[in-house]
Amino acid sequence: MKCARMRELMTASLDDEISREELRELETHLSQCAPCRAEFEKLRRVTELVGKIELPKPPEEEMMRYWPSVYARIERGMGWGLLVVGLVVWIGYGIYAFVTDPAIEALTKFLIALPIVGLVLLLISVIRERHHVSKKERYGEVEK
Repeated sequence: MKCARMRELMTASLDDEISREELRELETHLSQCAPCRAEFEKLRRVTELVGKIELPKPPEEEMMRYWPSVYARIERGMGWGLLVVGLVVWIGYGIYAFVTDPAIEALTKFLIALPIVGLVLLLISVIRERHHVSKKERYGEVEK
């Protein structure tokens, strides 16, 4: 049980996320436990080797192809966002005008709202079903 805790302290020590008390506790344990001391040395060597790894830099032409796709995604995201906000504002205003207009009778309002509410319920149902199916689709990441 004590060695399991020391493994946690070993990784914390290697990540420089250890308090002074925990460091003292680790050092005391390592001075008394040869298997943990050997494991800590292996972890330290692996950490040093991983720190020396340099990832290859992509060629300049790759980077030139990458950034336009990022800009396109940002532009499309902003475009869709503005479109949705605009539609919500217009629909909200339309609903407000429809409800507060005294010239339209209650029965007429009900008859106009009925198919709209039905359409919204169908839309919600389709979106919910698509979301549910997409979570369970086995080959969702396969490109056609």
